[in-house]
Amino acid sequence: MHPYHAIMGTGGILVLTGIFLTWNLSRNIEKFRLGTGSISKFMFLGGILTALGFIELIVGMGTEVMALPAILGPALIVYALSESGLVRAKPEMLLQVAVIVGSLVLSGDRVLYIIESFSAMAVVILMDAAAFYVHTPLQYGRLARLSAWMFTLFVPLNAANPGSPVAVGLYLLSTALWVAVLLTLHGVLRARFPRTAQEGL
Repeated sequence: MHPYHAIMGTGGILVLTGIFLTWNLSRNIEKFRLGTGSISKFMFLGGILTALGFIELIVGMGTEVMALPAILGPALIVYALSESGLVRAKPEMLLQVAVIVGSLVLSGDRVLYIIESFSAMAVVILMDAAAFYVHTPLQYGRLARLSAWMFTLFVPLNAANPGSPVAVGLYLLSTALWVAVLLTLHGVLRARFPRTAQEGL
């Protein structure tokens, strides 16, 4: 396996972990605050579809196979977050999406990069979800925002120079920081919410 694919695959494992932790956090908060867990199911499905976008980087699947999951994943995640009311929308989310979309002009393989961009948008939205949850303490929200911006910057840098040390470093640091924040937020959940909100943790 090419070293670049190996590194991206490692980051992909962190992304999968982050998707699971985000879903689990959302599920428990939703169950406690809204008395339901149906909305977080859409987030979980969107996360799984998004994760499929990273398979191409690891095993080289065809772009036609990856197109539909890569597009549906972000749509389901945005739907779940908007319906739950647990995440405060911020203008910087739109700015981050604009940076990712704008980076398309830097890529040589447009079709493949469009698919990867959709997956990147979904990951950034999930990182922002950790930052802007109504229950996220300020200091952890700042760290989650930092991870989202690092991942956002990784996208154009990697488009312009795939596999550059700076781009790869941002990718790994952003996903590792995101996972660390989510693990900490699970601890906050245990401390703040009654036992009934922690049964699934």
